[in-house]
Amino acid sequence: MEFSIAALLANFTEDKLVAPKALEKKLDCNDETSQLKLQIALEALEKIGILIKDKGRYRRVAEEDVVEAKLRCSSKGFCFAIQDAEGSEDVYVRESHLSTAWNGDRVLVKIIKEGSRRRSPEGEVMLILERANPSVLARVKQTATPTGRVSYRAIPLDDRLLFELDLLANGTNLQEAIDHLVHVEVKRYPLGTHRPVGKVVQVLGSDAEAADDLDIVCCKHDLPRSFPAAVIKAAENLPSKLKKTDIKKRLDLRNILTVTFSKNEPGETNENDPPQTEPESFSDEAENEFDPTSFLSDPPIERALSIESLKSGGWQVGIHITDAAEYVQPETPIDREARKRGTCAHLGEKIIAVLPELLNDRCSLLLDTERLAFSILLTLDESGELLEYEIQTSVIHIDYQLSYHDAQAILEPGSDAED
Repeated sequence: MEFSIAALLANFTEDKLVAPKALEKKLDCNDETSQLKLQIALEALEKIGILIKDKGRYRRVAEEDVVEAKLRCSSKGFCFAIQDAEGSEDVYVRESHLSTAWNGDRVLVKIIKEGSRRRSPEGEVMLILERANPSVLARVKQTATPTGRVSYRAIPLDDRLLFELDLLANGTNLQEAIDHLVHVEVKRYPLGTHRPVGKVVQVLGSDAEAADDLDIVCCKHDLPRSFPAAVIKAAENLPSKLKKTDIKKRLDLRNILTVTFSKNEPGETNENDPPQTEPESFSDEAENEFDPTSFLSDPPIERALSIESLKSGGWQVGIHITDAAEYVQPETPIDREARKRGTCAHLGEKIIAVLPELLNDRCSLLLDTERLAFSILLTLDESGELLEYEIQTSVIHIDYQLSYHDAQAILEPGSDAED
Protein backbone atom coordinates (compact mmCIF):
# COMPACT_ATOMS: atom_id res chain seq x y z
CA MET A 1 0.00 0.00 0.00
CA GLU A 2 1.18 3.55 -0.75
CA PHE A 3 1.47 5.76 2.32
CA SER A 4 2.36 9.41 2.85
CA ILE A 5 4.93 10.74 5.30
CA ALA A 6 2.03 12.49 7.03
CA ALA A 7 0.31 9.12 7.58
CA LEU A 8 3.58 7.64 8.85
CA LEU A 9 4.27 10.43 11.34
CA ALA A 10 0.68 10.35 12.61
CA ASN A 11 1.62 7.11 14.38
CA PHE A 12 4.15 8.88 16.61
CA THR A 13 2.48 10.51 19.62
CA GLU A 14 3.38 11.41 23.19
CA ASP A 15 7.07 10.59 22.79
CA LYS A 16 6.35 6.85 22.61
CA LEU A 17 8.67 4.38 20.90
CA VAL A 18 7.12 2.60 17.92
CA ALA A 19 8.44 -0.62 16.36
CA PRO A 20 8.75 -0.93 12.55
CA LYS A 21 6.57 -4.08 12.65
CA ALA A 22 3.76 -2.09 14.27
CA LEU A 23 4.07 0.56 11.56
CA GLU A 24 3.95 -2.11 8.85
CA LYS A 25 0.65 -3.32 10.25
CA LYS A 26 -0.89 0.15 10.68
CA LEU A 27 0.18 1.31 7.21
CA ASP A 28 -0.78 -2.00 5.57
CA CYS A 29 2.74 -2.68 4.30
CA ASN A 30 2.18 -6.35 3.51
CA ASP A 31 4.67 -6.88 0.69
CA GLU A 32 8.44 -6.55 0.39
CA THR A 33 8.24 -3.42 -1.78
CA SER A 34 6.11 -1.41 0.66
CA GLN A 35 8.15 -2.67 3.64
CA LEU A 36 11.34 -1.53 1.92
CA LYS A 37 9.80 1.90 1.24
CA LEU A 38 8.83 2.16 4.90
CA GLN A 39 12.37 1.31 6.02
CA ILE A 40 13.83 3.90 3.62
CA ALA A 41 11.39 6.52 4.95
CA LEU A 42 12.27 5.74 8.58
CA GLU A 43 16.01 5.96 7.89
CA ALA A 44 15.56 9.26 6.01
CA LEU A 45 13.46 10.74 8.82
CA GLU A 46 16.11 9.68 11.32
CA LYS A 47 18.86 11.22 9.21
CA ILE A 48 17.18 14.65 9.00
CA GLY A 49 16.38 14.65 12.70
CA ILE A 50 12.62 14.07 12.68
CA LEU A 51 12.89 10.65 14.34
CA ILE A 52 15.30 9.07 16.81
CA LYS A 53 16.08 5.35 16.77
CA ASP A 54 16.34 3.61 20.13
CA LYS A 55 16.92 -0.16 20.39
CA GLY A 56 15.30 -0.86 17.02
CA ARG A 57 12.28 1.37 17.63
CA TYR A 58 11.59 4.98 16.70
CA ARG A 59 10.18 8.06 18.40
CA ARG A 60 9.38 11.58 17.22
CA VAL A 61 11.71 14.45 18.13
CA ALA A 62 9.83 17.34 19.72
CA GLU A 63 10.87 20.69 18.21
CA GLU A 64 9.23 23.97 19.16
CA ASP A 65 10.47 25.82 16.06
CA VAL A 66 9.00 23.29 13.60
CA VAL A 67 5.34 23.56 12.53
CA GLU A 68 3.10 21.45 10.32
CA ALA A 69 1.23 23.48 7.71
CA LYS A 70 -0.26 23.64 4.23
CA LEU A 71 1.45 25.73 1.55
CA ARG A 72 -0.41 28.53 -0.20
CA CYS A 73 1.65 30.06 -3.00
CA SER A 74 1.30 33.02 -5.34
CA SER A 75 2.20 33.21 -9.01
CA LYS A 76 5.11 35.51 -8.06
CA GLY A 77 6.93 32.74 -6.20
CA PHE A 78 6.40 33.53 -2.54
CA CYS A 79 4.35 31.29 -0.29
CA PHE A 80 2.80 31.15 3.14
CA ALA A 81 2.58 28.06 5.31
CA ILE A 82 -0.92 27.99 6.83
CA GLN A 83 -1.14 26.18 10.17
CA ASP A 84 -4.21 24.17 11.17
CA ALA A 85 -4.66 25.71 14.61
CA GLU A 86 -7.02 28.67 14.57
CA GLY A 87 -5.25 31.92 15.41
CA SER A 88 -1.78 30.59 14.54
CA GLU A 89 0.50 32.86 12.53
CA ASP A 90 1.10 32.17 8.86
CA VAL A 91 4.76 31.53 8.08
CA TYR A 92 6.35 33.27 5.09
CA VAL A 93 8.39 30.96 2.82
CA ARG A 94 10.61 32.32 0.06
CA GLU A 95 10.78 30.47 -3.27
CA SER A 96 14.40 29.55 -2.50
CA HIS A 97 13.25 27.86 0.72
CA LEU A 98 10.47 25.71 -0.78
CA SER A 99 12.68 22.62 -1.19
CA THR A 100 10.64 21.49 -4.27
CA ALA A 101 7.32 21.79 -2.38
CA TRP A 102 4.31 22.87 -4.45
CA ASN A 103 1.21 24.89 -3.77
CA GLY A 104 -1.19 22.87 -1.61
CA ASP A 105 1.43 20.45 -0.28
CA ARG A 106 1.41 19.57 3.40
CA VAL A 107 4.82 20.34 4.88
CA LEU A 108 6.95 20.66 7.99
CA VAL A 109 8.37 24.18 8.18
CA LYS A 110 11.31 25.22 10.35
CA ILE A 111 11.12 28.78 11.65
CA ILE A 112 14.35 30.59 10.69
CA LYS A 113 13.33 34.15 11.60
CA GLU A 114 10.88 35.22 14.28
CA GLY A 115 8.01 37.46 13.29
CA SER A 116 7.32 40.99 14.50
CA ARG A 117 4.23 43.13 14.82
CA ARG A 118 4.30 43.99 11.11
CA ARG A 119 6.05 40.97 9.68
CA SER A 120 5.19 37.27 9.62
CA PRO A 121 7.72 34.75 10.86
CA GLU A 122 9.87 33.31 8.09
CA GLY A 123 10.56 29.65 7.55
CA GLU A 124 11.93 27.03 5.21
CA VAL A 125 10.39 23.74 4.18
CA MET A 126 12.08 21.00 6.14
CA LEU A 127 10.02 18.07 4.88
CA ILE A 128 7.17 17.45 2.43
CA LEU A 129 4.59 15.38 4.29
CA GLU A 130 1.97 14.92 1.59
CA ARG A 131 1.74 15.95 -2.05
CA ALA A 132 -1.42 17.76 -3.13
CA ASN A 133 -1.12 17.52 -6.91
CA PRO A 134 -1.02 13.95 -8.22
CA SER A 135 -2.08 15.35 -11.59
CA VAL A 136 -2.29 18.75 -13.28
CA LEU A 137 -4.04 20.54 -16.12
CA ALA A 138 -1.41 21.79 -18.52
CA ARG A 139 -0.45 22.78 -22.05
CA VAL A 140 2.15 20.91 -24.04
CA LYS A 141 5.15 22.72 -25.49
CA GLN A 142 8.08 21.47 -27.54
CA THR A 143 11.68 22.17 -26.54
CA ALA A 144 15.01 21.38 -28.11
CA THR A 145 18.49 20.93 -26.66
CA PRO A 146 21.59 22.60 -28.19
CA THR A 147 22.29 19.27 -29.89
CA GLY A 148 18.87 19.35 -31.54
CA ARG A 149 17.21 16.68 -29.40
CA VAL A 150 13.46 17.34 -29.25
CA SER A 151 11.54 16.88 -26.01
CA TYR A 152 8.18 17.91 -24.64
CA ARG A 153 7.12 19.67 -21.46
CA ALA A 154 3.83 20.38 -19.73
CA ILE A 155 3.17 23.92 -18.45
CA PRO A 156 0.51 23.90 -15.69
CA LEU A 157 -2.45 26.23 -16.20
CA ASP A 158 -2.43 27.03 -12.48
CA ASP A 159 0.21 29.76 -12.27
CA ARG A 160 0.72 28.99 -8.57
CA LEU A 161 2.43 25.76 -9.62
CA LEU A 162 5.92 27.10 -10.26
CA PHE A 163 7.39 24.37 -12.45
CA GLU A 164 7.31 22.59 -15.78
CA LEU A 165 7.14 18.82 -16.18
CA ASP A 166 9.20 16.74 -18.58
CA LEU A 167 6.78 14.51 -20.46
CA LEU A 168 7.32 10.81 -21.03
CA ALA A 169 6.74 9.76 -24.62
CA ASN A 170 5.14 6.46 -23.51
CA GLY A 171 4.76 5.37 -27.11
CA THR A 172 2.62 8.29 -28.28
CA ASN A 173 3.07 11.15 -30.71
CA LEU A 174 3.18 14.20 -28.44
CA GLN A 175 3.76 16.37 -31.51
CA GLU A 176 -0.01 16.28 -32.06
CA ALA A 177 -0.64 17.51 -28.51
CA ILE A 178 1.47 20.68 -28.77
CA ASP A 179 -0.47 23.73 -27.47
CA HIS A 180 -3.37 21.47 -26.48
CA LEU A 181 -4.97 21.31 -23.06
CA VAL A 182 -4.00 18.01 -21.44
CA HIS A 183 -4.40 16.09 -18.20
CA VAL A 184 -0.98 15.08 -16.92
CA GLU A 185 -0.33 12.44 -14.27
CA VAL A 186 2.74 13.19 -12.15
CA LYS A 187 5.04 10.16 -12.33
CA ARG A 188 7.95 11.67 -10.39
CA TYR A 189 8.13 14.80 -8.28
CA PRO A 190 11.17 17.12 -8.53
CA LEU A 191 14.34 15.65 -7.12
CA GLY A 192 17.27 17.99 -6.48
CA THR A 193 17.89 19.87 -9.73
CA HIS A 194 15.83 17.40 -11.77
CA ARG A 195 12.47 18.58 -13.02
CA PRO A 196 9.30 16.62 -12.27
CA VAL A 197 8.21 14.03 -14.81
CA GLY A 198 4.67 13.44 -16.05
CA LYS A 199 2.63 11.44 -18.51
CA VAL A 200 -0.23 12.70 -20.67
CA VAL A 201 -3.25 10.57 -19.85
CA GLN A 202 -5.88 12.55 -21.74
CA VAL A 203 -5.98 15.27 -24.38
CA LEU A 204 -8.88 17.54 -23.47
CA GLY A 205 -8.93 19.83 -26.51
CA SER A 206 -7.19 22.67 -28.28
CA ASP A 207 -8.51 25.09 -25.65
CA ALA A 208 -10.90 25.29 -22.70
CA GLU A 209 -13.90 25.91 -24.97
CA ALA A 210 -13.19 22.80 -27.03
CA ALA A 211 -12.72 20.62 -23.96
CA ASP A 212 -15.56 18.83 -22.21
CA ASP A 213 -16.59 20.65 -19.01
CA LEU A 214 -16.86 17.39 -17.09
CA ASP A 215 -13.32 16.41 -18.05
CA ILE A 216 -11.95 19.79 -17.00
CA VAL A 217 -13.69 19.73 -13.61
CA CYS A 218 -12.50 16.19 -12.88
CA CYS A 219 -8.93 16.95 -13.90
CA LYS A 220 -8.75 20.30 -12.12
CA HIS A 221 -10.01 18.91 -8.82
CA ASP A 222 -8.37 15.50 -9.27
CA LEU A 223 -11.69 13.69 -9.02
CA PRO A 224 -11.38 9.95 -9.66
CA ARG A 225 -13.23 8.80 -12.76
CA SER A 226 -12.42 5.11 -12.46
CA PHE A 227 -11.65 2.49 -9.85
CA PRO A 228 -8.32 0.65 -9.50
CA ALA A 229 -8.36 -2.91 -10.77
CA ALA A 230 -7.83 -4.23 -7.23
CA VAL A 231 -11.09 -2.57 -6.13
CA ILE A 232 -13.04 -4.00 -9.07
CA LYS A 233 -11.63 -7.46 -8.40
CA ALA A 234 -12.53 -7.23 -4.71
CA ALA A 235 -16.10 -6.22 -5.60
CA GLU A 236 -16.41 -9.12 -8.06
CA ASN A 237 -15.34 -11.56 -5.35
CA LEU A 238 -18.08 -10.49 -2.94
CA PRO A 239 -21.03 -12.91 -2.57
CA SER A 240 -23.92 -12.09 -4.89
CA LYS A 241 -26.56 -13.60 -2.59
CA LEU A 242 -27.29 -13.24 1.10
CA LYS A 243 -25.94 -16.00 3.31
CA LYS A 244 -28.03 -17.69 5.98
CA THR A 245 -25.43 -16.63 8.54
CA ASP A 246 -25.93 -12.97 7.52
CA ILE A 247 -29.69 -13.23 8.04
CA LYS A 248 -29.48 -15.22 11.27
CA LYS A 249 -27.72 -12.46 13.21
CA ARG A 250 -30.15 -9.74 12.07
CA LEU A 251 -33.73 -8.73 12.75
CA ASP A 252 -35.81 -10.33 10.00
CA LEU A 253 -38.27 -7.74 8.63
CA ARG A 254 -38.90 -9.37 5.26
CA ASN A 255 -42.57 -10.02 6.00
CA ILE A 256 -43.33 -6.31 6.59
CA LEU A 257 -44.56 -4.14 3.70
CA THR A 258 -41.54 -2.11 2.57
CA VAL A 259 -41.39 0.62 -0.09
CA THR A 260 -38.52 2.47 -1.77
CA PHE A 261 -38.55 5.66 -3.83
CA SER A 262 -36.76 6.53 -7.06
CA LYS A 263 -36.88 9.36 -9.58
CA ASN A 264 -37.64 6.77 -12.29
CA GLU A 265 -40.20 4.00 -12.61
CA PRO A 266 -38.81 0.51 -11.86
CA GLY A 267 -36.50 -0.55 -14.69
CA GLU A 268 -36.63 2.88 -16.35
CA THR A 269 -33.42 4.70 -17.26
CA ASN A 270 -32.82 8.38 -17.80
CA GLU A 271 -33.40 9.07 -21.50
CA ASN A 272 -31.27 12.20 -21.33
CA ASP A 273 -28.16 10.31 -20.30
CA PRO A 274 -25.62 10.19 -23.12
CA PRO A 275 -23.76 6.92 -23.63
CA GLN A 276 -20.63 6.64 -21.54
CA THR A 277 -17.39 6.65 -23.49
CA GLU A 278 -13.88 6.09 -22.36
CA PRO A 279 -11.85 9.33 -22.46
CA GLU A 280 -9.27 9.62 -25.21
CA SER A 281 -6.08 8.23 -23.75
CA PHE A 282 -2.51 8.78 -24.84
CA SER A 283 -1.23 5.71 -23.05
CA ASP A 284 -0.33 2.61 -25.04
CA GLU A 285 0.22 0.56 -21.91
CA ALA A 286 -2.03 -2.47 -21.70
CA GLU A 287 -1.68 -2.70 -17.95
CA ASN A 288 -5.41 -2.41 -17.41
CA GLU A 289 -4.82 -0.62 -14.11
CA PHE A 290 -8.17 1.15 -14.25
CA ASP A 291 -11.61 0.30 -15.49
CA PRO A 292 -13.35 2.63 -17.99
CA THR A 293 -14.80 5.92 -16.82
CA SER A 294 -17.28 5.05 -14.09
CA PHE A 295 -19.91 7.73 -13.71
CA LEU A 296 -23.32 6.79 -12.35
CA SER A 297 -26.35 8.31 -14.07
CA ASP A 298 -28.64 7.43 -11.16
CA PRO A 299 -27.69 7.15 -7.50
CA PRO A 300 -28.25 3.79 -5.81
CA ILE A 301 -31.52 3.51 -3.88
CA GLU A 302 -30.36 3.62 -0.27
CA ARG A 303 -33.50 4.29 1.78
CA ALA A 304 -36.79 2.50 2.29
CA LEU A 305 -39.88 2.87 4.48
CA SER A 306 -42.08 0.24 6.08
CA ILE A 307 -45.24 0.41 8.15
CA GLU A 308 -46.97 -2.18 10.31
CA SER A 309 -50.16 -2.00 12.34
CA LEU A 310 -49.57 -3.15 15.94
CA LYS A 311 -51.98 -5.47 17.77
CA SER A 312 -51.76 -3.23 20.82
CA GLY A 313 -52.83 -0.25 18.73
CA GLY A 314 -50.71 2.31 16.94
CA TRP A 315 -48.07 1.75 14.32
CA GLN A 316 -44.48 0.77 13.84
CA VAL A 317 -42.75 2.80 11.12
CA GLY A 318 -39.39 1.57 9.85
CA ILE A 319 -36.76 3.77 8.23
CA HIS A 320 -34.23 1.53 6.51
CA ILE A 321 -30.81 2.43 5.12
CA THR A 322 -28.81 -0.03 3.05
CA ASP A 323 -25.93 -1.56 5.02
CA ALA A 324 -23.05 -1.20 2.57
CA ALA A 325 -20.57 -1.48 5.44
CA GLU A 326 -21.33 -5.22 5.67
CA TYR A 327 -19.58 -5.61 2.31
CA VAL A 328 -16.71 -3.20 3.04
CA GLN A 329 -14.34 -4.74 5.56
CA PRO A 330 -11.68 -2.50 7.16
CA GLU A 331 -8.38 -2.06 5.30
CA THR A 332 -9.53 -3.88 2.17
CA PRO A 333 -9.02 -2.28 -1.28
CA ILE A 334 -12.69 -1.21 -1.33
CA ASP A 335 -12.41 0.37 2.12
CA ARG A 336 -9.20 2.25 1.34
CA GLU A 337 -10.59 3.61 -1.94
CA ALA A 338 -13.86 4.65 -0.25
CA ARG A 339 -11.99 6.50 2.51
CA LYS A 340 -9.82 8.18 -0.10
CA ARG A 341 -12.90 9.42 -2.00
CA GLY A 342 -14.79 10.37 1.14
CA THR A 343 -18.08 11.25 -0.51
CA CYS A 344 -19.97 11.15 -3.79
CA ALA A 345 -19.43 14.02 -6.22
CA HIS A 346 -22.50 15.16 -8.16
CA LEU A 347 -21.61 16.76 -11.50
CA GLY A 348 -24.84 17.71 -13.22
CA GLU A 349 -26.60 14.45 -14.08
CA LYS A 350 -23.47 12.38 -13.43
CA ILE A 351 -22.28 10.97 -10.12
CA ILE A 352 -18.79 9.93 -9.09
CA ALA A 353 -19.55 7.24 -6.54
CA VAL A 354 -17.70 6.18 -3.40
CA LEU A 355 -18.21 2.48 -4.15
CA PRO A 356 -17.81 0.63 -7.47
CA GLU A 357 -20.99 0.15 -9.48
CA LEU A 358 -21.08 -3.61 -8.91
CA LEU A 359 -21.21 -3.08 -5.15
CA ASN A 360 -23.76 -0.28 -5.52
CA ASP A 361 -26.00 -2.69 -7.44
CA ARG A 362 -25.72 -5.31 -4.69
CA CYS A 363 -26.55 -2.77 -1.99
CA SER A 364 -29.22 -0.79 -3.83
CA LEU A 365 -32.75 -1.37 -2.51
CA LEU A 366 -34.24 -2.61 -5.77
CA LEU A 367 -37.75 -3.92 -6.28
CA ASP A 368 -38.32 -7.54 -5.18
CA THR A 369 -34.88 -7.96 -3.62
CA GLU A 370 -33.69 -8.90 -0.15
CA ARG A 371 -31.11 -6.56 1.32
CA LEU A 372 -29.12 -6.03 4.51
CA ALA A 373 -30.00 -2.77 6.23
CA PHE A 374 -29.75 -0.55 9.28
CA SER A 375 -33.28 0.05 10.54
CA ILE A 376 -34.70 2.71 12.84
CA LEU A 377 -38.02 1.38 14.16
CA LEU A 378 -40.42 4.03 15.48
CA THR A 379 -43.39 3.05 17.63
CA LEU A 380 -46.22 5.58 17.24
CA ASP A 381 -49.57 5.83 18.98
CA GLU A 382 -52.88 6.34 17.14
CA SER A 383 -52.31 10.11 16.99
CA GLY A 384 -48.78 9.76 15.60
CA GLU A 385 -46.90 10.59 18.80
CA LEU A 386 -43.56 8.84 19.21
CA LEU A 387 -43.60 6.34 22.08
CA GLU A 388 -40.22 4.66 21.63
CA TYR A 389 -37.62 3.73 19.04
CA GLU A 390 -34.87 1.20 18.46
CA ILE A 391 -32.01 0.80 16.00
CA GLN A 392 -31.30 -2.66 14.60
CA THR A 393 -29.28 -4.36 11.90
CA SER A 394 -31.87 -6.05 9.74
CA VAL A 395 -32.76 -7.85 6.54
CA ILE A 396 -35.63 -6.43 4.46
CA HIS A 397 -37.57 -7.29 1.31
CA ILE A 398 -38.55 -4.55 -1.13
CA ASP A 399 -42.24 -4.99 -2.02
CA TYR A 400 -42.90 -1.78 -3.94
CA GLN A 401 -40.90 0.91 -5.68
CA LEU A 402 -42.58 4.25 -6.23
CA SER A 403 -41.35 7.07 -8.41
CA TYR A 404 -41.31 10.49 -6.80
CA HIS A 405 -44.21 11.42 -9.08
CA ASP A 406 -46.30 8.47 -7.86
CA ALA A 407 -45.51 9.21 -4.23
CA GLN A 408 -46.50 12.85 -4.62
CA ALA A 409 -49.74 11.85 -6.34
CA ILE A 410 -50.66 9.63 -3.39
CA LEU A 411 -50.02 12.46 -0.94
CA GLU A 412 -52.10 14.99 -2.87
CA PRO A 413 -55.43 15.89 -1.18
CA GLY A 414 -58.30 13.98 -2.76
CA SER A 415 -56.02 11.37 -4.30
CA ASP A 416 -57.91 8.22 -5.33
CA ALA A 417 -54.72 6.10 -5.41
CA GLU A 418 -55.39 2.87 -3.57
CA ASP A 419 -52.31 0.74 -4.30
